[in-house]
Amino acid sequence: MTALFQHYLPPSPAMLPHVSGRFYASQHARAVGGAVAMAANRLYCVPYVLARPGLFAAMAVSVTTGAAGVLRMALAADNGAGRPGAVIEEPLVDADTTVGSVICPFAQPRWISAGIWWLLLCFSGAPSVRGTSTQAFSGGNTLLLGSAAADGGAGGGTTGSENRFFAPLTHQAGAPIMPDPPTGLSYLGSAAAPLPTLRAA
Repeated sequence: MTALFQHYLPPSPAMLPHVSGRFYASQHARAVGGAVAMAANRLYCVPYVLARPGLFAAMAVSVTTGAAGVLRMALAADNGAGRPGAVIEEPLVDADTTVGSVICPFAQPRWISAGIWWLLLCFSGAPSVRGTSTQAFSGGNTLLLGSAAADGGAGGGTTGSENRFFAPLTHQAGAPIMPDPPTGLSYLGSAAAPLPTLRAA
């Protein structure tokens, strides 16, 4: 078995216990070193595979280049057809998008079962964040959302993996903004996706 083929295997349910205060990315994604520029007033829907259930206190993203503005995040269920479904929780306290770990706490620690979930993000500004690769073998989300080419997204470029969905969404402070469920979504292919995480309680 080659190392390249191993990256295409589904995630194993076996996983070490979550440690309080540590951040956990989706089991199918890997971060890349480069930063990913975010667009303001856009809904990003990123799939999240959780192999082991656990108690989580917050959602987060790592900002590499800060920008004036804030971040709103939400947790959504999967609709069973590979798209985000009902919004489970949308904390209304926005987080400033300064450099570092930008954290959006849940109202109280939330037990999240193993399975496929969606993390929703909307920035009022345009910071850069840590993200995934556009290529499957280096950490894209091809296993979940498919690819426009028969190479499974390994080629990157115009035939790179489909890493997320997006739709226009105007940020508004102090009020729910996330569509429930998200609609009018388009693939944002051949582009690195933001890499949101969950913080263990």
